[in-house]
Amino acid sequence: MTTATRWALVTLFLGGGVAAGMGLARTFDVRSNPAGAPPARAPLAEPPAALVSLQDSFAQVAEAASPSVVHITLEGADLLRPEGIGSGVVVSEEGYVITNHHVVEAAGGGARGLRVRFVDGMEFAAKTLGTDPETDLALLKLDVPAGSKVTRAVFADSDRVRVGDWCLAIGSPFGYRHSVTAGIVSAKHRQAGMSQVYQDFIQTDAAINPGNSGGALVNIRGELIGINTAIVTESQGNDGVGLAIPSNIVSQVSGALMKEGRVRRGYLGVRSVDLDSRLMEALRVESGVRNPEDMLKHLGLKEPRGTYIIHVEEGSPAAKAGVLERDVLLELNGRRVTSQSDLLFRMADIKPGTVIPLKVVRDGKERELAATVQERPPMDIRRRRR
Repeated sequence: MTTATRWALVTLFLGGGVAAGMGLARTFDVRSNPAGAPPARAPLAEPPAALVSLQDSFAQVAEAASPSVVHITLEGADLLRPEGIGSGVVVSEEGYVITNHHVVEAAGGGARGLRVRFVDGMEFAAKTLGTDPETDLALLKLDVPAGSKVTRAVFADSDRVRVGDWCLAIGSPFGYRHSVTAGIVSAKHRQAGMSQVYQDFIQTDAAINPGNSGGALVNIRGELIGINTAIVTESQGNDGVGLAIPSNIVSQVSGALMKEGRVRRGYLGVRSVDLDSRLMEALRVESGVRNPEDMLKHLGLKEPRGTYIIHVEEGSPAAKAGVLERDVLLELNGRRVTSQSDLLFRMADIKPGTVIPLKVVRDGKERELAATVQERPPMDIRRRRR
């Protein structure tokens, strides 16, 4: 056998071995991955900088905001299985905590003692200082040792919150303390099917579940934009529709509860509805209204404005001023009324005893009236999932 022949046979043998080895490797790959997909890639040595920055931002927000959020339990609960009833947010370094009225209600209206636990494990006893059922808020006072301070939340201006802004919800869903979920602001100025009087919710898709009530909704700077309050759900869990009370309302109510233990609001004594499709449908049945133009003509308006009065409380400031059912209230205290919600919130800010001008449309004619504002009597809310 010549030298050339010998080298040709060696080359053929080695080539066949390599091919067989590659085929065997492919066989093992197929067995471990029956779909025949290529083997998994190695992890990225350096993830994209934008993703790392976003991840770091969420972690920093959670770290900054969590110390001001507390887990609320009942005094004397089993230490191994504490009876969690909700969450809260510290609004003052002296130990004032805001939560939901229905969270306190779950503790027998504050008759049972409460305890709060911070993310670092500190615990304090707490008592109910005051509640405001009409906004579903309540204020607790912690038993903080003299000279000690706790970390308070930094409030954002909720009027400047935008739909689409990132947000984080911090609370204790199902008793899992200081859980953090992320989402966006889905909508603003939402109302829900509750008997709560003052509704102007921020809607979010950040996961909110029972136990989150009273906890914090914060922006990407870690500032408080709302107090998580309720969920809209068909599954009895998170369906991506969470509702939070805006921080501007929280600030106003908590300040009043600190000073007086209650919130004093102006009261006119009317119930009204917006000039929308629901009113048009009601007027269609009653008066044959067929479209928005018909509705405006029927109400004596040239454009949709004001709010339609459906009920006037007997003996109320509105009744004494001469407001009647079916009037359209156009102006309150010299400013145009834009909606039923606008009327409620603006009346709440007027000091009882103040005389205010009203402008209504009745039978196609504008009328000037005057009402003396009274203090709004308390109205409770029904219980809802916390």
